[in-house]
Amino acid sequence: MVRMYFLAMSLFMGSLLFNAQQAPCSDFNDPVNPAGNWAPAPPPNDNVSAGFGTANTFDGSQFLILKDQSGGSWYENNKDYRNLGEKFKGQCLYFDFYLENDSGYGMPYHPNITLSDGTNSTTFVANITVTPGSGWVRVKAPIEFANGGPLPSNSEGAWTMASPNPVIFDQIMMNSTTLSVSPDMTSTQQEVVYFDNICVKPCNNCNDCNSNFKLQTTTSTSGGFTIGQVFLESTNSPSLYKVEWGDGATSDVLTSHVYTNPGTYKVCVTQFENGKPKCTTCLVICIPKPAESGQGKNTSNLTSPLKAISEAARGELSSNSVKEYLLVPNPAKSYVDVQTNLSKKGSVAIRVIDVSGKVVINQTETVETGRQSIKLNTEGLVQGAYIVEIKSDGKTSSQKLLISK
Repeated sequence: MVRMYFLAMSLFMGSLLFNAQQAPCSDFNDPVNPAGNWAPAPPPNDNVSAGFGTANTFDGSQFLILKDQSGGSWYENNKDYRNLGEKFKGQCLYFDFYLENDSGYGMPYHPNITLSDGTNSTTFVANITVTPGSGWVRVKAPIEFANGGPLPSNSEGAWTMASPNPVIFDQIMMNSTTLSVSPDMTSTQQEVVYFDNICVKPCNNCNDCNSNFKLQTTTSTSGGFTIGQVFLESTNSPSLYKVEWGDGATSDVLTSHVYTNPGTYKVCVTQFENGKPKCTTCLVICIPKPAESGQGKNTSNLTSPLKAISEAARGELSSNSVKEYLLVPNPAKSYVDVQTNLSKKGSVAIRVIDVSGKVVINQTETVETGRQSIKLNTEGLVQGAYIVEIKSDGKTSSQKLLISK
């Protein structure tokens, strides 16, 4: 009898351990019911339409499409993400996000997701910003408690509340009942957003090893060179990656590369952890020979654009190069945001230079500390490659900007 009791207890404890490891995950791939336990919120916040598309560039899978309608527009799951703090403290809540249409919002948008206990709610707001068509991003929010201090955050963003209260936050995290997402950004109803892979996983999940990338090349038909630029398909810090361009040159992922000779090159991006390579992805590209500019023409001035771009590239790799800036989106069309993260308030001077060396945009603004954004109007720029020179606090950063019409 005692033996049977212990056997039963052993089986019971094993069952508890098994259940504790069944972390919720919504990948929207079920062929019969892709929405799973997700549905519009109760009225009056049910004004959202849901559909499904493919493929998420992170994993090639199906994803959720949300379209805003008049009124409150929330899509929620009140079954799978209960008691996250009790069950999964120390892990992270991941989600993939893509912005298709911002309905004229006109500013970089921070992906977010909201957790509620039925009475109060808290929203995780990502640091990364997106614009329509800028690509998929992956965000991970920490499942932690405030413990009387500030609301939990990580390098990717922070939990926020309308009236921050660490006690109420901990109650929400411990007794969570509902996870919600929304496409709503403006008072009009044209917003379209995608969500995918809303999953609880270890914060150092092996999937964080992501060296996948896209490569864009722009060839000058008159200058005799091609510019290559890497776009990571990961939200990890760009400082964790290095690019080998296939011609002996290496750089960080924010630095474009100039090819002066046509040919075939193997471009590789490697992610590093603690100074050691973690994973590498490679692709082979063919750099074409620029079209001949015509016989008898004077080509002595063709080295001028190349020299300017090469000098800018060297500036990016120099020890004095400022690292507090990002260009979003890049490639750009009608505008580009120069995103700053300065340690102290100061003046930032920005020049956009074309391949001939002409300054086409010259703008100076005083910027506060922390994450700020300076918007440049690029509607008047023709398609091609430019140099963005940024000066602040006696330091200069030179980055490449591609304009795609």
